[in-house]
Amino acid sequence: MIVFLCVLMILIAILIILLMSNISITIKDMTINDLDNVQNIFEIIIKEKDERKKIEVLDYISFKLKIQIKFLNKIPIFVLKLNNQKVKNFLLKQYDKEIRKHKDIEQDKKKAKQFSKQLLPKINLEKTNLDMLLGTDNAAFTAIASSIINISIGIFLPYVANNELENYHYKVEPVYLDKNVFFLQFSCIITIKLVHIINVICKKEENKKWVNIQ
Repeated sequence: MIVFLCVLMILIAILIILLMSNISITIKDMTINDLDNVQNIFEIIIKEKDERKKIEVLDYISFKLKIQIKFLNKIPIFVLKLNNQKVKNFLLKQYDKEIRKHKDIEQDKKKAKQFSKQLLPKINLEKTNLDMLLGTDNAAFTAIASSIINISIGIFLPYVANNELENYHYKVEPVYLDKNVFFLQFSCIITIKLVHIINVICKKEENKKWVNIQ
């Protein structure tokens, strides 16, 4: 009886910790430092049909990633540090693993999109820092393009900001050197409550059971 009560108390404690914890994702120094890299990224995303090769887009974007589970959004109880190459290697291994299992990759993608769609409104963007340099061989186009980007960010930012706007820094500077210049560096902190993830998973399982019953 005592053992049962101890196990029960431990399970309740774990459940309370999970329900009162957040997942914090810190993206630091995400950098694209060349206009050719931007072109390669778009070509891979738009034109590449092979799902495995699409993962190679991470060769053109460098970043550091820290994933933490924080109790009461303050006390770290789990920390994982990654970078673009580690993420790429992980995704390649997962893709090859799924292929070996003869799984339907397209079906998995649909499920992931549905999951992301339900979870996206629950995600909080806590802080951002964006610096961009943009230059082309056409001064007029450079001025117009940098202005459009600045205006677009200014319009979009209030819709995703979770804190005071002073926590969200961005600067897009035109470079007039009569040649193509591009540099982007971006950092941000994203948080989501674990209870929201649990709720989405539970609803998904309930829908599966309802479909199977019918």
